[in-house]
Amino acid sequence: MIDTTGTRYELEEGGDGLWFFKGWRNFLKSAGLTDFDQFVLLSGREVDRNPRTVVYRLELGEEKQIFYLKLHKNYVKQSLSTLYKKVLIIQLELTNMMHYARVGLAELEPVAWGWKSGEDGDVSFLLIKELDGYQSLQDFLNGPDCSSKQQRRAVAEAVETMLTKMHGCGLAHYDLFTWHIFVKKTGEGRFLAHPIDLERTKLKGNWPWSQWLIRRKQAADLAVLNLTVPWPQISSAERMRFYHAYCKSLGISDKDRSFLKLILSTARYRGLKRKFKPFGVVARL
Repeated sequence: MIDTTGTRYELEEGGDGLWFFKGWRNFLKSAGLTDFDQFVLLSGREVDRNPRTVVYRLELGEEKQIFYLKLHKNYVKQSLSTLYKKVLIIQLELTNMMHYARVGLAELEPVAWGWKSGEDGDVSFLLIKELDGYQSLQDFLNGPDCSSKQQRRAVAEAVETMLTKMHGCGLAHYDLFTWHIFVKKTGEGRFLAHPIDLERTKLKGNWPWSQWLIRRKQAADLAVLNLTVPWPQISSAERMRFYHAYCKSLGISDKDRSFLKLILSTARYRGLKRKFKPFGVVARL
């Protein structure tokens, strides 16, 4: 159901709508999690909720390792892109996770997932381990380390490397807010960056116009990233330095202003939403 070819991930069937990722079955068994219903009855500190989804932060095992549990109720996609076949959003997220892994972004650690369909509709879940040593880019930008120009530049290089891997291989996240990018210090002043919440990711198609379409979606990545990087913590000069490094990595000519214009026009349009106003960028576009 989930194609893990070319990745480090392997799935094992747990029976009755349940799948384990290789290496986690015994741990979950020791935590008393062996069937679908036991997973969907878990709860913890609620970190997100909407009409179709709730996300819990919880601790499992003797060492109290931290995990996140996504529970979905009737959260599916059914459109022309799926040939009007019902596809679970959790399936899409896992499928996209494999795409990211194939381009070298494989830090996420899914543990188990499941799906059952009944009289009340579809119930599905995804259990994923916390990214050890990482913090959201949003937290970094609001924290004490952001005061260091050297640290800011190292984080910018890590995010640019992440985007180069994604965009260079025809992926666009499409919700690339600073709270959907996680960064980790690796030593010698360097950082790693990794995206999360991958369900809305877009892939380049095989049509003659596919390159044009994916570049517009990749421009949207840069637009919402710009909108959620706060001003004046990150200056205009730092933003342009980041943009030029990105263009150089992907072979985009600095003389071609059309891509930058597309990013800015997308930012102006999406910046009309209230959630972007606290970051102080919208008024400067």
